[in-house]
Amino acid sequence: MRGTLAAARDAPAIRPAASIPALAKREDQDRSEGQEEGERPGRSAALDPRGPSSILSEHSSVAEHSSAAARDDREKASKRLDELLGQKADLERRQADQKARSAQAVASELTQLKARDTHVRAHEAAHIAAGGRYVTGGASYTYEKGPDGAEYAIGGEVGIDTSPVPGKPEETVEKMRVIRAAALAPSDPSAADISVAASASEIEAEALAQIAQSRAEEFAGRYASAADGSQDMGRASGGGGPDSRRRVDMVA
Repeated sequence: MRGTLAAARDAPAIRPAASIPALAKREDQDRSEGQEEGERPGRSAALDPRGPSSILSEHSSVAEHSSAAARDDREKASKRLDELLGQKADLERRQADQKARSAQAVASELTQLKARDTHVRAHEAAHIAAGGRYVTGGASYTYEKGPDGAEYAIGGEVGIDTSPVPGKPEETVEKMRVIRAAALAPSDPSAADISVAASASEIEAEALAQIAQSRAEEFAGRYASAADGSQDMGRASGGGGPDSRRRVDMVA
């Protein structure tokens, strides 16, 4: 009976039925852990037929391609930036040139207006100085507003009395000579100035003709009076004839 008991201790123990589900659960856990370990890089690389060096080479190629694409993008962006900066510089240069030309044009216009103003005023002042008492008033000017807002004289005129002196041709001649001198007083008389001077010369010529006619008539009257007086003297002395007429001619 003890030998039987000993044999019974050395034989494998029989697991109770209640432990079978626990065993199945553990086997499932082992399979699950095996799958998880298979998904790790080491196991994946070991199972990948390309091998580790092939995978590293592929990864390096992809990285180089990405780096080259990024480098191209940077070069394109840099080139575009240079183009934009160049366009901006050209625009600023054109604007600066336009501004400089505008400033030069304004300065040139002001210079011309100032010179014209000085010339016009000097022109009219010459008329006034030479016209004397025949000038009917001060100078009147035509103005133009400059780019600086100031008014500049660009034209002018002076009134002057050009009418003859009634019944006094000698004074008319003197007056017309003053008027002609006044009209031609500026260094560059205008067409209107020349016209006034020509009109004064015509009136002067008419006055001179009147003076000549008056003197001729006066001389003829004096000559006739002298001739009549000589004839009377000849009759009174009983003389007369050619000799007395010659003496009258010499006296005349």
